[in-house]
Parts: sequence; structure tokens; C-alpha cells
Amino acid sequence: MSSNTRRCSSCGRDAQFVYTAEFRVGGTSGGIKLLIGEWGELGEKMIPMYVFVCPNCGKVELYATEDLRQRAASVANSRQP
Repeated sequence: MSSNTRRCSSCGRDAQFVYTAEFRVGGTSGGIKLLIGEWGELGEKMIPMYVFVCPNCGKVELYATEDLRQRAASVANSRQP
């Protein structure tokens, strides 16, 4: 990550980097997971995001990590005609 601060989109002050969070996406949810257990997690992936918090207004903002941006660009390029 190139900077520990980003401009807050709400108040314009500097938001501070707090940590990198990993969000779980995919897989199954709800009652079916109770029936199939760990098998329900087969399609899950972890997506890392940078978390910034504005100390002035308290807004939380998420930004894609470099790796996630590269993966997104590669997917976008593969879908172009």
C-alpha cells in the first residue's frame, strides 16, 4: 500500500489506515450449511481489503489491495471482445 492516509469522501479530512481485513465470499449459507457442514465452504474465497477510518466523522471506507486490483483487471481484460 502506498499511503497510510486517504481523503475521506464524506468530510474531506484524512482517513487513517487501520488494517487489512479479509472478507469471505462465495460458498453456501443458511440452513443448507447445517446439513452439508464444511463441504459448504468449498466455493468460498477470501478477498482482502484495506480498511480506512476517518477520525473526524467516523466513516469507514474499504479499498482493494494491489493483488485484488490486479485480479480484477485480469478478469476485466479477459471479458473484453
